[in-house]
Amino acid sequence: MNNPAKLGMKNLVEFLQETPHLDFNNSVFSETMAEITDERMTLNQKLEKLFYFTRDSIPFDVVDASLKASEALEKKKAMCYTKAMIYTCFCRKLRIPAMLAQEIFIIKADPKKRHHSGGHGIVKAFISGRWIYLDTVSNRDAWDHWSIPKFVQFTPPKFTTEKNVVVGPEYYEDLKLSDFETNDVPEKWLREIGEAIKIGQR
Repeated sequence: MNNPAKLGMKNLVEFLQETPHLDFNNSVFSETMAEITDERMTLNQKLEKLFYFTRDSIPFDVVDASLKASEALEKKKAMCYTKAMIYTCFCRKLRIPAMLAQEIFIIKADPKKRHHSGGHGIVKAFISGRWIYLDTVSNRDAWDHWSIPKFVQFTPPKFTTEKNVVVGPEYYEDLKLSDFETNDVPEKWLREIGEAIKIGQR
C-alpha cells in the first residue's frame, strides 16, 4: 500500500481531485456545507463541524448503501466506507488533501463474542502540514451495532487536528492503520458496497 506521508508536496494535488465516486462537485456538497458552516469559521472549525455532522448526524446503515459519496449524502444514510467517502469529499472541497484509508482491529467486547474488523473505512487528511487519520463512524450508535454491550461506557473520539482521531486503546486490541494506492474508492470497497446494495434490494 502507498504511504502518502512520504509523497512530495507537488503530489498532494492528486488527493484534491474529484473522482467518479468522490464526486464533491455535486451540488449536494455545496448545499450541505452552506447549511453547516459559514465564512466566519476558520478552516479547522469547518473541518470539525463537518466531521461531527458526518459521524453523528448521518445514521450508520449497512444495507442502504451507495457507490457515490453524493448519493450517500443525499440519502443521509451511510456505512463506514461511505461516511469516509463523504468526509473525504468535504475535505477536498475545502482544498484539504484527503484519501480513503482503513483500520483493522479487534473490539474489546464480551469475551465470548469478539468482533474483528476486516477493514473499517476511515479518512486520512493532510492538515496543518501532516497526515492524520480520522474515524468518521465511531460513535455510540455504531458501536452498539457492532455488538458492544450497552452497559459498556463508550466515549467517541474528539475531533482535533493535532493527532489521529480514532477510538482509544481501551476499546480495541491490535489496531493497524493502512492506506490505499488510489485517490478514488478502492476496488475492494466498491465490491463490498455493491454486495450491500444487492442485499438491500432483496
